[in-house]
Amino acid sequence: MFERFTKEARFAVIGAQEEARLLRHSRIGAEHLLAAVAGRPQSLGGAALFRLGITPEACREAIRSTGSLDENDAEALRSLGIDLSAVRARAERAFGPGALDRGVSGTSGAGGADETASRWWPFRSPKGSRPHVPFAAEAKRALEQSLREALARKENWIGTEHIVLGVLTLDHPSTVKVLRALGTAPEALRADLLAHLRPAA
Repeated sequence: MFERFTKEARFAVIGAQEEARLLRHSRIGAEHLLAAVAGRPQSLGGAALFRLGITPEACREAIRSTGSLDENDAEALRSLGIDLSAVRARAERAFGPGALDRGVSGTSGAGGADETASRWWPFRSPKGSRPHVPFAAEAKRALEQSLREALARKENWIGTEHIVLGVLTLDHPSTVKVLRALGTAPEALRADLLAHLRPAA
């Protein structure tokens, strides 16, 4: 399937791994795909996000603020009676916004957030290379759905527009929360994107 992806879409899929690393998440979720597409504003999917004021930075902040640190971790904590959102809110009241998103030192070094994220990452290989971050089930489904969106439009490529449509079709709770935190809704993003695409063949 990956051979069908346009250059921009490939960069977005690869970028989703970087987004997960920057946020220090152990899995790539559908929300990371959106953040990565937002980083490609010259593409059709990225332009739709840009028109709604959605940038990669805003996306990351929304992911942080909605408590979407890692769905597997959040679910495990919920089973123990721990509300991750409440923990985040208390930490930010005590230590400032983004307190749980900082590296061990709480500051970014000369290399910035990316350097801090890579230093913090606990699963680095002995040679210091960054580890592969696996796709969560919903992100895999979103990419599969992007192929279905392209086929439904009778297009033989998968672009960032199809990735966004694939993410929106899933209506995954964490993605909906992120979009609402960004001041929009899945339906509004879908309508805007479709309005700027050529009619399906």
